[in-house]
Amino acid sequence: MDTLNFKTIRYNSAEAEILDSFDAQTAGTDGFVRWVDIGSIADRDGIERLGEALGIHRLIVEDILNPNQMVKLDHYDDCLFLVLKMIDYDNETCSINTEHVSLVLKKGVVVSIAENSGDIFRRVREKITQARDNVLRQGADYLCYELLDTVVDHYFEVIDQLGDATDSIEEELIADPVKSTLQRIYFVKRELMYLRKSVYPLRELIGGLVNSDSALLSQEIRIYLHDVYDHLIQIVDSIETYQDILSNMLDTYLSSISNRTNDTMKILTIISTIFIPLTFLAGIYGMNFKNIPELSLPYGYLVFWVISAVIVVLMILFFHKKKWF
Repeated sequence: MDTLNFKTIRYNSAEAEILDSFDAQTAGTDGFVRWVDIGSIADRDGIERLGEALGIHRLIVEDILNPNQMVKLDHYDDCLFLVLKMIDYDNETCSINTEHVSLVLKKGVVVSIAENSGDIFRRVREKITQARDNVLRQGADYLCYELLDTVVDHYFEVIDQLGDATDSIEEELIADPVKSTLQRIYFVKRELMYLRKSVYPLRELIGGLVNSDSALLSQEIRIYLHDVYDHLIQIVDSIETYQDILSNMLDTYLSSISNRTNDTMKILTIISTIFIPLTFLAGIYGMNFKNIPELSLPYGYLVFWVISAVIVVLMILFFHKKKWF
């Protein structure tokens, strides 16, 4: 089957148009670059027929339809196959969502397949349809670079979101740390760890493309890909920085709680110490002996309270002089 119902953008240095079908017979032979962007893997039959029309290896099709496939780069005689993880930050749940994305690069053709229905490459499509950044003058390898760069840009956006969450936790930690502060620290640390596990394979994938000897990648595109590789190194550095900040914040939180506990214990100790002599006096004059001289004094009860008040005042002055409170 030569014509398939997929949204396709066809362009060269002079024009760009969006097609409702894909003609596999002329792909890669008429001077046009074709981009087939599939927003979901739900149409399994259509993806399999597309693979047959383009001569894509059966193993590639199976990996495309498997959303649990790990990040990887496979070299074939006539194409490059890439499996990526597109990430996004959910503001409602404050968590990272992951989407399986596959890219197939052939001569004059790029196929992108996302796991879920969406338009994750809208920015790239606008560049082509609006003829921005001289993208029309570039080949299919440059389009593949643009798609990879879009994926990496999403990592930057997630890093910024997690950075804002870290700043918010820091402000809360300084103002009034509570139990929920500790939960937020652990939650952001977990998300950063997950992000780091996603970045490392992607960095290795881009590095593999830079060092690839595939004829599908020009030397100029390798320079662009090396820039993407540098961006991923920057992302890794940012992740490690935020992890260190959160570790320090965790130590600060524990120290703050410990200091708060010490302050509470200090107050309780001072109160207990003040009442020790008063308890002693009350214990003495609470004994059931008949011959306690002070019991017969006319003002014995008043004297007891005066002595107690003097003791309390002297002890408070002593503690204040020692700067215990």
